[in-house]
Amino acid sequence: MTAIPRQARLLIAVSGGADSVALLRLLVAINGSDYWGWRLIVGHVDHGLRGAASRQDARFVAALARKLGLPCASKRLRLRPGSSEDAARQARLKALAGLSRARRCAGVVMAHHADDQAETILMRIFRGCGIDGLAGMAGQTQIGGMTIYRPLLGIRRAALRAYLGQIGQDWREDASNATDAYLRNRLRRRVMPAIEALWPRAVEALGRLAVLAGESQRLAEAGARRCMDEIPAWRQGRGIQFPRDAWREIPPAVASEVLRQLIAALGGVREAADFERLREAVRVLSGRHGGKIVHLGAGITLTTRGGLVRLERTAAGPGGGGRR
Repeated sequence: MTAIPRQARLLIAVSGGADSVALLRLLVAINGSDYWGWRLIVGHVDHGLRGAASRQDARFVAALARKLGLPCASKRLRLRPGSSEDAARQARLKALAGLSRARRCAGVVMAHHADDQAETILMRIFRGCGIDGLAGMAGQTQIGGMTIYRPLLGIRRAALRAYLGQIGQDWREDASNATDAYLRNRLRRRVMPAIEALWPRAVEALGRLAVLAGESQRLAEAGARRCMDEIPAWRQGRGIQFPRDAWREIPPAVASEVLRQLIAALGGVREAADFERLREAVRVLSGRHGGKIVHLGAGITLTTRGGLVRLERTAAGPGGGGRR
């Protein structure tokens, strides 16, 4: 499990479903040793999309928190019916960040597990990702200034449900999980069973791939930071400029990561630049002809002119670009 700091005040994201209820019960049990000394707060986000069922979820979570002697913080959203998976996810993260700040928590603990990790990696592969996409979800990460801990990434969904059965703990079933309305549901219900029928240890194999890819990505990021420290770059207005000759000293293995970090330095979303755009930019920078323009996504353009390279954030802002 991901190491969570001792004595930390933590918001546990609990939807009422089996995974998050298992996470809560596990953390409470572990905390009973007095070694960790965590101050646990139950956090619940009601998307308001399932009417009475959503309200019953909220009541279930509040009652479970009372049973465990824990405070409970909740937030009800007003999403439009038919909102996309991504829109609901972003709204949930924003709500959890607000609850975490209000309760002065050191981070939010989420119940993503090994099956979620495998599904995430497969979706990223078929959308077209690089090494960072293969790394899947990190055990600890920062999103919008909020620290997120995912201690269950090495544990299967079935094991979590078995644990709940052993301790006699019930949970709430979200009826939308049984439909094919969402891409992840279709992957979970149709694709993963077929894959596991051929390769029974596929989920574990994808988990190992995520660990190895994460290690490679961290090496690339460290190499990119060293390269950026050595490039004589300077800011000018909404852009960053540097001599084109300096780029030729950058190892190809870290070139794309350097571009992503430059995008982030300009206030763009580093993940918005997809594989093909980054590859095109690397080819342009490695060539000998100027006057080339590459639209990287994230509202960032790259231009070569003479002996200079300029990355500039356009008026369109960080929303553009392909998905990875």
